[in-house]
Amino acid sequence: MIPEKDISLKTNETNNTERIYFPELDGLRFFAFLLVFFHHSKLFIQTPHLSTFHAFSWIGVDLFFVLSAFLFTKLLIAEYDKTKTISFKKFYIRRIFRIWPIYYLFITFCLLFDIYVNGATITKYVGVRIIGLFTFSDNLMASIKGFTPVFSTGHLWTIGYEEQFYVFIPIIIFFLVRASLKTKIISTVSVFILFNAIRFFLIANKVPHPAIWVLPITHFEAIIMGIIIGFGGLNFLAKKVKPLILGLIGILFFILLTTLPNVDKISYWLILSYSLVGISTSMILLSVSNSIYLKRIFSKQLFVFLGKRSYGLYVYHLLGNYTADNIIKYIPKLPSGSFAVFMYSLAFTILIAIISYKVIEKPFLKLKKKFEVIVSRPI
Repeated sequence: MIPEKDISLKTNETNNTERIYFPELDGLRFFAFLLVFFHHSKLFIQTPHLSTFHAFSWIGVDLFFVLSAFLFTKLLIAEYDKTKTISFKKFYIRRIFRIWPIYYLFITFCLLFDIYVNGATITKYVGVRIIGLFTFSDNLMASIKGFTPVFSTGHLWTIGYEEQFYVFIPIIIFFLVRASLKTKIISTVSVFILFNAIRFFLIANKVPHPAIWVLPITHFEAIIMGIIIGFGGLNFLAKKVKPLILGLIGILFFILLTTLPNVDKISYWLILSYSLVGISTSMILLSVSNSIYLKRIFSKQLFVFLGKRSYGLYVYHLLGNYTADNIIKYIPKLPSGSFAVFMYSLAFTILIAIISYKVIEKPFLKLKKKFEVIVSRPI
């Protein structure tokens, strides 16, 4: 049996410091991507027994959120413990090298493709939405006007959402890491009350979907729970409850979520729904982080390999769906059922993500390493 710390903390031979890295969470990232992929797949839309799962598999987005919040919290706390401060500048530079290269290349490609292949016209409204994509504010625009009409970019509101989170996360951690336990609790409870009050106000005024879904101040539970877990706020639960039971609790809360109106239905049920999302994703994270058996499963080489490329998988998957639909149009001899199209899309998405990681992302990740204070995930 492998000791837990040998999986999550590894020695970096070049500088003799411990690497903070959780390979099982890379594996979990890949499964978060799969959930989102299922949500946008025609196979799951058209299969009756899978339709409910399809309708709620957007929870993969929140699984990404809780993972990001947890990992950044752990790394920034370690940085503070090591240096007695947090370098905001280095943090932002690391995020730029990680997020911006393929993001900007992809939206530029989608825009040009939309114009020259699909014959799209750049109206004033589309121009504003393009600005939203380039400034990571498309989620704010989506809250008023709906998802962007730009080809294959409707899911990228989440990147804007996370970039807005990245602006504040080092400031939040810098404040909390020096605060007393009482201050931490009061701050967390106050944020929950304030953000729920804002969500209640929007529901009361019947603000249409996707406003509540795309705004960080109304879709916040997974992010906050990730920070709480990163600070060890649920360690008492992990010690008292077996990890597999925590995982089952997470699945149970997801099942309960599917019995409620979906997030596109504006009602007071949303307050419970988003709470269930936060609990479900955080229990899954706790379960995988504390179970030696789940660590072994999610640390499988294939899952970790694909999990490291999950950002590309996420960015490219709508393009993968589009490509698969066109493959069967232009190559009629190929199998054309829903499952075949699903497999074409998944295969294309994985292929382009692997190429993207090697050709585009990896050089920037090497630059990103120069700004690390705490040694983290290997490239």
